[in-house]
Amino acid sequence: MVLSVRHMKSSKSYFCVLAFIIISNAAIGQTKIVIDDRTSILSAEVEKILQQKFLEKNLFLTNSVDFREKCDYYFSSIVKESKGYQLEIMNCDNRVLGSVFAGSNLGSISSEERAIIIFYNLWDIIDNPSYPESESQEVEQEVSSGPVDSEHDSRYFFAPSALPLKKGELYYNTLYFLSHDIQYGINDRFTLGLGTTIIGFPFYLTAKYSIPIQENSHLAFGDLLMVGTYGTNFFGNLAYATYTYGNSHNNFSIGAGHLYFNPDDNSNISSSVVGNLAGIVRAGKYFYFLSENYLFNFKATEFAYRTTQLPDGTFMYQEAEYEVRRNIWYGLTGIRFVRKSNELVSWQFGLTHMLFVSSKAPAPYDSPDWDNDSFRTGARMIAFPTFSFTRKFKL
Repeated sequence: MVLSVRHMKSSKSYFCVLAFIIISNAAIGQTKIVIDDRTSILSAEVEKILQQKFLEKNLFLTNSVDFREKCDYYFSSIVKESKGYQLEIMNCDNRVLGSVFAGSNLGSISSEERAIIIFYNLWDIIDNPSYPESESQEVEQEVSSGPVDSEHDSRYFFAPSALPLKKGELYYNTLYFLSHDIQYGINDRFTLGLGTTIIGFPFYLTAKYSIPIQENSHLAFGDLLMVGTYGTNFFGNLAYATYTYGNSHNNFSIGAGHLYFNPDDNSNISSSVVGNLAGIVRAGKYFYFLSENYLFNFKATEFAYRTTQLPDGTFMYQEAEYEVRRNIWYGLTGIRFVRKSNELVSWQFGLTHMLFVSSKAPAPYDSPDWDNDSFRTGARMIAFPTFSFTRKFKL
């Protein structure tokens, strides 16, 4: 009986030690913190001060997340509401640890004061989590249904939205693994990019500047410069503006631009107004429907020819050229899958569809007496499958 009691006391001590180790490990499990700055308030100097402050608390401030070790991180955010700046922290289960109002003048004070206010407010939430119960069940379900912000909200298949990449984010996109495109966030509003094929030709450069209007409303201006799309002398440039309404998971964009292109030499310059309509809808935790569409028209030179037999039995060959107007609808529609194990990776599958509508040849070339490029007139529809792969890097 004495031996049994001793055994029980020994077991009780063992379990107490084990419980202490488990609790201790849980307490130190989160060793990193990321800050989603949706207000562009974190300058390089502020981040440097925050880095030092968090290191004193054995936390490492980082801009990237290894989703294989997601529970090593605290996920904090800074948003600006009508009353001022709001700070919030969530754990890896998307559960809110707490939120705090940081004042309305956070953007107008010095970098050191700003960093101190942000640090002590965030640390107070970490040190004393409140787990607010005032959130509605609907909000909790929305948060637990997936990532708070999509990692792929700056682009659709190819078309850009007005939502920007964050500073230091690199976005890679490949179509059929034959064409390759990269976009880099110079800061929280300005993005630069380039693209080419596996042979390095053709080649293009892109730039986009995003302007937040309201929380779910953004405007962007950009440019796409193309060289060698078909023929070594090809040159093209598309200057555009686009407006995006919605959040990072569900939004639509409408845009317009002016396309100037020189297919061969300076004698064949053409231009067109281009319209763009795109959108994405979240259909599941890691599943989206998306579509992007372009409408444009331009003038094209066509040829007509005929052979006429003269009274003396000889033949006379005639050739003429004329202009027609071509209208084109080009689009990509399909689905996006985001990897559960790593939300920075996604796959897109769908259809590329093109509708060509060309005007008829003018009189007298639109007659049985003349042969022309009739296969180019009227309406033609082309569709074929497409897939692409995307990956975001947070440098």
